[in-house]
Amino acid sequence: MTPAAFDPKIDDAARRRFDEDGYHMIPGLLSEDEARAWRLEINRVFGLPEHELTNADIGPETRALADGVTKTPQFWPLIFNERLVATVRALLGDDVRYTQHSDIHINLGAGKFHRDSAWRDFGVGPDWDEHEAPYRVVRVAIYLSDYTNSGSSLLILPGTHRHESRLNRLEFRFWNELRTRWRNHFSTNSMPQWALTAPRKLIRHKPGDCVVFDQRLVHAGGVVRGTHPKYAVYLSYGRDNQHAHNHHDYYLERPTYLRELPDALAGRLEDENLLLSTRTRDTGRSAAN
Repeated sequence: MTPAAFDPKIDDAARRRFDEDGYHMIPGLLSEDEARAWRLEINRVFGLPEHELTNADIGPETRALADGVTKTPQFWPLIFNERLVATVRALLGDDVRYTQHSDIHINLGAGKFHRDSAWRDFGVGPDWDEHEAPYRVVRVAIYLSDYTNSGSSLLILPGTHRHESRLNRLEFRFWNELRTRWRNHFSTNSMPQWALTAPRKLIRHKPGDCVVFDQRLVHAGGVVRGTHPKYAVYLSYGRDNQHAHNHHDYYLERPTYLRELPDALAGRLEDENLLLSTRTRDTGRSAAN
């Protein structure tokens, strides 16, 4: 597939909004029928009954498979989704590569404010140094559930990949510490999420909706308290530069991630011009928060 195989209708204004806000929506990346089929596929991955389930069927437990897309061949088609790849290339550049940071989740609910980048303190570390190359590494969240029956959503704070004040930091720390204390006595999902010192965007998604966002953007999983589970799949792409390599290396340090891609996946990534170039691993990098 070439970058011109699908026209995602991304113009200069859309790219500017992405650069400023740090996120881009792809409504209906998957059809409702496709979203349902992927929900059933996730049930199979976790050994659940292969039909539509309610939270009463599966209980409150969160199910998560780190690097799940990379590890599970039946999910590989999502990596190569034509509309997704064309959109990411239009936003970031033609030299986009798959950076492996993938997950499969059921009912991963409300969490702390955080970033997914390797270096998570604003302005500290190589992720924030763009003198030699721009930071163009994105998280791709594909939601398979409907807000109306799952309550699932994504809370993002636009622009926090570019700006963060001392007051912002104090507020994020306050809410995160309060959520930790709340968890000792109540369900995390019973605590609403606020942000008073930064713009706040709550994305209530429909089945098949997708959000592409800068890995440095502050965000949190929305509250999950509906009758049906929240299903989601996550991927990562980046331009083939040191930032993509640093991000890839950071997640490969975790024992739950595959250090070597399956040969069949690597071959297809190479054929589709999505295989990250090789380099000597940087073993001297400090750990992120």
